[in-house]
Amino acid sequence: MPLAPRTDLRWLAELLKALADETRLNILTMLREGEMCVCEIMDALPLSQPAISHHLKILRQAGLVTDRRQGKWIYYDLDPRGLERILSLLQAAGLWPANLRQDGSGRRRSSRCKDD
Repeated sequence: MPLAPRTDLRWLAELLKALADETRLNILTMLREGEMCVCEIMDALPLSQPAISHHLKILRQAGLVTDRRQGKWIYYDLDPRGLERILSLLQAAGLWPANLRQDGSGRRRSSRCKDD
């Protein structure tokens, strides 16, 4: 079997580092319900804003989340391209569950987030 291109190996190493943290996995799980701002993530996790922003930066660099600015808020969402690559890896290894609930039930907007 031929070796993977170096860029693929670098991406895989970044991806695995990003996924090897419980907080980042929690953030990814939360983002399955839809885009969120840092303040909404802060409502769910016992971390400071700088700590959450740091985790989001790592997830963004690994290609797992995207961000968009709206006024003074930055909203984060899952990046489908990064997720497709992960799914391909997990499916190839036989590790991806067949049916995952992704209906977003139970989600509410944080009172800290205000539209500008």
